[in-house]
Amino acid sequence: MRPGGGRITRLKRRLAAKGIQALLVTQRENIRYLTGFTGSAGIVLVTAGRTCLITDFRYMLQARAETVGVPILIQKTDGVTALKGAVARYGLKMLWFDEASVTVERYRSLKKLGVKLKGCHDIVADLRQKKDEAELASIRKAIRRAEQSFRELQKDIRPGAVERELALKLEYLMREKGSRKAAFDTIVASGRNGAMPHASVTNRRIRNGDLVTIDFGAEAEGYYCDITRTVCVGRPSARQQEIQGFVRKAQEEAIKAISPLVRCKTVDASARDVIQSAGHGNHFGHATGHGVGLMVHEGPALSALSKGVLEEGMVVTVEPGIYVPGWGGIRIEDMVLVTKKGAKVLTTLSRELSSTGRE
Repeated sequence: MRPGGGRITRLKRRLAAKGIQALLVTQRENIRYLTGFTGSAGIVLVTAGRTCLITDFRYMLQARAETVGVPILIQKTDGVTALKGAVARYGLKMLWFDEASVTVERYRSLKKLGVKLKGCHDIVADLRQKKDEAELASIRKAIRRAEQSFRELQKDIRPGAVERELALKLEYLMREKGSRKAAFDTIVASGRNGAMPHASVTNRRIRNGDLVTIDFGAEAEGYYCDITRTVCVGRPSARQQEIQGFVRKAQEEAIKAISPLVRCKTVDASARDVIQSAGHGNHFGHATGHGVGLMVHEGPALSALSKGVLEEGMVVTVEPGIYVPGWGGIRIEDMVLVTKKGAKVLTTLSRELSSTGRE
């Protein structure tokens, strides 16, 4: 998917408002967002009048195929030398960079440019938070791939199934449907392993009566989705149903709170208050959600510490959970688009505590 020139134009407007004459873009996702280039070696220099992509010979043909309207500079020796030439041609005296993505090693090499360097907050990442129609189409495609794969997997979630094998099959199904890769390492956490929100898959065999939390995501045109469902192998117990009810209520309240101009921490509080009132405040220790796009985890963060405000066009997860050591856990995660009228849930899987693999 090639981005339109409007993204660079919006960035230049943002730079002008902040008094930034030249910005060096180094993070791969930001480079792809602005230019469409997907290679692993490249930097973008953005000034008020000019923009250029610097890469090496390995990516010469790829860069020409993937970018439109962005001059391409193929470095002859190294990226810093090529950048130094561009800086001289453009007459730059100061160069801003994203201080979150530039390493100490790269900063030392940039000092050779002979211009003043100044770090700033990741401006391009802020722009990426609001998705355009092309981005939303890719995210929806990734969701379809993930959900179709999960539905096919459900028949295999039964007593005797192995966590690692289920994760592998789910990733295979998503790739079979077009994903270049899974969005992240798939989580299949059964029984007591479910008490770990980011449990690694093991060789544990699933037993009758287990809760199984599956956190998964597919890819489409570089964009990702992030979904979690918890299922019960066999008939759910009263306690399992009760805790599922708390988590689902927390998610519903958070989704209701989503609307433009609402503070991100307000959404987090809407979910957290439900779980706290249920007596499980100490069993919910992560944020309620996060943005998703070219990265699985990007802004905005729906957390108690967030200073952000929701805007129309943002895509976020809403994923409260309850995790009880020695017992297990339940998490429900859906992807939500912020619209003028509030939240639009993009995912379609049932949020019920479905029963699978009954013996």
